[in-house]
Amino acid sequence: MTWLHKNKASAAVLLLILAAVLWFLTRPFLFGQTKEGFLFIRRAEPGTPVIMAYMHSAMRTPIEETLLVNEEADGFILKSLRYRTYGAGLPYLATEGRYHEEDGWFTLDDMDRRFPDVSLRNGVINNGTLTVGSALYRLPELMPLGSELHLYVAPLWRGFWMKKEMH
Repeated sequence: MTWLHKNKASAAVLLLILAAVLWFLTRPFLFGQTKEGFLFIRRAEPGTPVIMAYMHSAMRTPIEETLLVNEEADGFILKSLRYRTYGAGLPYLATEGRYHEEDGWFTLDDMDRRFPDVSLRNGVINNGTLTVGSALYRLPELMPLGSELHLYVAPLWRGFWMKKEMH
């Protein structure tokens, strides 16, 4: 008898384990990278919400940006923007989305702006948070002041090689 014939069960288990590992490595993940390394690496699926909340640098009023992982799980779609006051750099045209006011917030929904990746900086006054799914990250507690957080979506096997060079 050959080794394979004697060990069919072991070979089948080994193949199943290998298939499971390969499947896991091809699943999309959301990477949160800083100059020092990865702040987080989380499973992501199309539609996974990513909410950035911070203070506007000039107006010093709160802003919330809601992004979703896109359909291909290789980037983001900016779906909505909420803010308290008009200010520099904030959109306001109806052509940029569905605009409405509610409970003291100005909101643009259905913006559908697409981005392959997103970078943000932890500023002095912005007091930013990032919510990925149900996980909340308080950026001032997690990264040095003025540092960059680079967000991107990729299969796990490829995500580590897509790191951005940061200075």
